[in-house]
Amino acid sequence: MSSQKQTQRRVTTHTPALFIPGGKPALRRAAAFLSAAALLALAGAAPSLPAAAGPDDGKIVTTKGHVDAPKAYWDEQNGTFVLMNEANPYKTGADTYELDKTVNWVGKGYSTRDGKSQYTMTLGDSPSLAFLGEPGQTLYMAPHLTYGNQDPIWAGLGASTKVPTERFRDGVFATDILSVEGPGRMELFRYNPDDAPADVYRMLSSSSNGWHSWLLDKGSHTHNTTTFTRPGRYVVTYRTVARSTDGRIISSKPSKLVWQVGGMQPVLGDGTPTAVPTVDRYNAAPVGDLDAAKYVLSVAPHRLDADPAKNKDADDKLSDITFTAANKNLKGTLTLYNNGYFLTDLPVVNGTATWSEMLGSEGSQLQAVFTPDTSDANSAEASRWISHKLTYEPGRAESVYSDDGNGSWPEEIPDQANTVLSTQQYTPTSMDYDVTVTPNGNGFSTVEVRFKDPKVRGFMRGGFYAQDDPVYPYLDLEGSVEDGVARFTFRDESFYKGTALRVKMLTHPDMNASASTTEVAANYEPGTKYTAHGALAPDSAPISDAPKPAPVDPSPSAEPTVAPSAEPSAEPSEAPSEAPTVEPSTVPSVSPSEVPTVPAVPTASAEPSVPAPAPSTPAPANPTPSAPAPTSPAPSAQPSTPGTPGNQCVPGQIDGRTKISHGHLDIQATLKDRQLSVGLRDDSGIIDADSTVRPLDSVVWTVSENARRVRTERMADEKLNFMGPVGTAFYGLPQTQQSGLPWPGYNTQDIDYSQLRGPVRLHVVPKVMPEGARFGMFTESLNGADVLLDSTIGKTTIDIDYATHAHANWVFSEPGQYMFDVHYSATLADGTEVNSPVQQLAVAVGKKASDACSFETAVPKDPNAASDDFSGVRRVDSATPGGAGGNAGSGQAGQSGQSGAAQSGQAGASGAAGDVNAQGSSDGSADGSAGGVYPGGVSGGGTGGGSLGQSGVSASSGGASSQQGGLARTGFGAVSVAVGGALVLGAGTVMVLRSRRRAS
Repeated sequence: MSSQKQTQRRVTTHTPALFIPGGKPALRRAAAFLSAAALLALAGAAPSLPAAAGPDDGKIVTTKGHVDAPKAYWDEQNGTFVLMNEANPYKTGADTYELDKTVNWVGKGYSTRDGKSQYTMTLGDSPSLAFLGEPGQTLYMAPHLTYGNQDPIWAGLGASTKVPTERFRDGVFATDILSVEGPGRMELFRYNPDDAPADVYRMLSSSSNGWHSWLLDKGSHTHNTTTFTRPGRYVVTYRTVARSTDGRIISSKPSKLVWQVGGMQPVLGDGTPTAVPTVDRYNAAPVGDLDAAKYVLSVAPHRLDADPAKNKDADDKLSDITFTAANKNLKGTLTLYNNGYFLTDLPVVNGTATWSEMLGSEGSQLQAVFTPDTSDANSAEASRWISHKLTYEPGRAESVYSDDGNGSWPEEIPDQANTVLSTQQYTPTSMDYDVTVTPNGNGFSTVEVRFKDPKVRGFMRGGFYAQDDPVYPYLDLEGSVEDGVARFTFRDESFYKGTALRVKMLTHPDMNASASTTEVAANYEPGTKYTAHGALAPDSAPISDAPKPAPVDPSPSAEPTVAPSAEPSAEPSEAPSEAPTVEPSTVPSVSPSEVPTVPAVPTASAEPSVPAPAPSTPAPANPTPSAPAPTSPAPSAQPSTPGTPGNQCVPGQIDGRTKISHGHLDIQATLKDRQLSVGLRDDSGIIDADSTVRPLDSVVWTVSENARRVRTERMADEKLNFMGPVGTAFYGLPQTQQSGLPWPGYNTQDIDYSQLRGPVRLHVVPKVMPEGARFGMFTESLNGADVLLDSTIGKTTIDIDYATHAHANWVFSEPGQYMFDVHYSATLADGTEVNSPVQQLAVAVGKKASDACSFETAVPKDPNAASDDFSGVRRVDSATPGGAGGNAGSGQAGQSGQSGAAQSGQAGASGAAGDVNAQGSSDGSADGSAGGVYPGGVSGGGTGGGSLGQSGVSASSGGASSQQGGLARTGFGAVSVAVGGALVLGAGTVMVLRSRRRAS
């Protein structure tokens, strides 16, 4: 230390005064503030204090797993909402906990696939990311999807299936962030970097009143990215609110959830904080001699290891915070603060402590409070210390010293950008708004709604509707009103042609105005500019219950709207009314019978329909095949009688299986008494209001025409060629929830992996598929995409390496009936192989299949076939509207597929499939002729050649690893993808081509 530095330091006298936060050191009012520990210190006793004292130690720590918080539940007795945290903190199965007794911890996390950081996000130059910060800025992140584990946390929010939306004005209820107390800013959103300018779907924000609210759907939950500009302790106050049909505000009590960002993991407890407050610990500690202590607190860029193999991804973003003392035997606790907010507790051992932290790209003030361990002989007389503020700037090294004396107690410095949401009711000065649809070029357009009163708060919904389906759109519009404006940018797909574009504006419950719907275009023409006018309905107008679960009111708005005008953009030269459109009679639609008006079905047991093997007997290598679809919802081991054309249809059923047309579903595994079982966790609310586990054999998933997608240029990577060439149409169930479609995933959350040796394996084996069809499943995140199942190469198994709940994209290349034999398998710790009984999953894809009375083509699995062998899969005539597409190569891996042949009809798409060998590569000529247009405006195409995956390349996603091949980054997140065939996803979440946001 230089003499100049020493002469600048002042001489400090240290008095044994108590420190009282928010005031001067004093003994006055001591009786009101002193803890038992402080009183003991004054009396001359030195109490033994814990080594750590984090403010959330003892709470229920939710981290490194699937967490829904806050999740809104309905309290029927009190007629209001209750906010909970749904998680699995004790690894005994998911459960719900009072929100304020929990803490979400966001620590460091890395993908097991490639070691990439899952806790940092460095911003690119996309204009859509401007609300997060500057390009190159690095944020702390809780990711929307993790790979190979669920580190640091897989967080979202949601609502129970039993929320009575029929009692709410316009069916609307929302979760609000009322305030955020913390060192930085917080944002929730979904992001797909390969789909700019439609790459960001913003959800919630600490810094914008317009994004303080998120519209909920009952029975749904989100998976989203949550970012923080600085690490530290954030206290977020939430509420869930609705307005009743008679005008009353229905609100949960304001509920606080702590997000501990960075630092060490809090100590798991039962929900009751156990730590001695830092101020009490400090007041009870000896004063000592700070000049002699020679404490130093430093921050500097992280020193990378000379061996690159020892460095982890994003280590270059870290800073090292170091504490040293002259006493090399010193023990105690160092509490770090960032901008006055708790960051972490560190044990001081041998006179030093170091913590490497991602402090972010924005400057901040660090401080430390040191308390010695008075139970240790070498530390009993050591000095307590409050450091002066240590200025952090990225890339710089700074230090503060104890011989400068004590600093002031850490004072919270809130981020000035954060705002507090007012809960006062507001009546708009004008109900009017204007709607414009503007082509942006490059195939994208933006819908903008602008209110005359900029104080209106609410949500934009609606979308592109088939002419005979006013309920579920092809694409859900989704946005919040900020400063009177809502915007939504979308890829202007060709299959929106001829649909009706409707915009529905839903008001926040605090607004004294009701929803309205404006039809912007009766026959939409992609690439065309439109304008329209709408107006909210005053609350004095009659309010009808919103149709369940329709996100868009099919009836006209309460306030008449002016007929929209169409202004052709530079591309089309004709007005929309003069442009070619699809005739309404040929536009595919979802059957009205698929809307949840099915008769009640008895709740099935969570246990499988067929008894599992006895624990004492090892399960056979090839489990017993499932029976054909039962004739009633209840599971049955007896085969059903195939339906005939003369059979009378039962509304809401196909061959006795109840239709599930939308909602959250999980193929769930349970392990009890050494027996493995499989069932369907049904959160759709269609059959039962409560979440119920029922046999797969008792239901059929119906996939409407709204699932139609097209493979676009941004998914042109050759590793995705199993989907067919660019331009190929397919049906997709997305990784993120979309209204009007099933949202299936898989779930091993309730399995104790300590009882196992290795992964749990999910087997999904195609048994019946339309002629020429292919099936698959894959996931996608910021780090790329993984193929889980692929029927073209026989990939039918997903290895699930840890207890998880995950979703992925499901792809079906053709409409028609699909049957899959589904079971789980695992190896117990003693080496015993166990298999769940096989159940049969039925999926009806497209309108014709969904409206059918029976599965005339369903066949039982060959009991002599190997468990994952589908070489004998039965192919049936495709139900493609307007003619079937080309026949994709079928057969097991190693066999030559058949070349495709064009079929007659309005829009048959020819295609040729290459030979598929056991290594998962494919060579074949791509008959890439356009293939015409399906009646919905979807262009067809042939299947293409190219590599489908390399042997020996491992890939894991959502806790699952695919058995064959790896998939390069595709940017599927917010992308429409078309598949000439369906993939069979093998071991992971199901993700659809277009990362769609949860619809409401």
